[in-house]
Amino acid sequence: MTEQEDGFDPRRARRRLLLLSVTAFAAVALVMLALIQVYGYEAVRDGWDDMAPAVIAIKWGGMAVLIWQWDDIIAWVAKRQRMSNGYRDYLLGIRWRVAIALVVLEVLFGQNLLAHLLN
Repeated sequence: MTEQEDGFDPRRARRRLLLLSVTAFAAVALVMLALIQVYGYEAVRDGWDDMAPAVIAIKWGGMAVLIWQWDDIIAWVAKRQRMSNGYRDYLLGIRWRVAIALVVLEVLFGQNLLAHLLN
């Protein structure tokens, strides 16, 4: 095996991350559809409205922990995936770009700012 075959392949990692994301989205969508079929739309919507403050706190807390522990997380992933030092350093360098992107996405879509701006 060459070093490229044995080492980290960023394209393969992106494909795996995309597959994981699509699978998680599909699983959540199927669970929601099943809940709507069993309990009805209004009951599920009311339940979601009751849980919304806790979900928002969990999302913001998760983002804070991710950014706070970024160096440790990247070090762990780099070791586990046998990343090159250059790619690891690149990931360490984009910490604040990722943080800003997460906050912008959460404000626009999670807090429905985009819908309010469009109305």
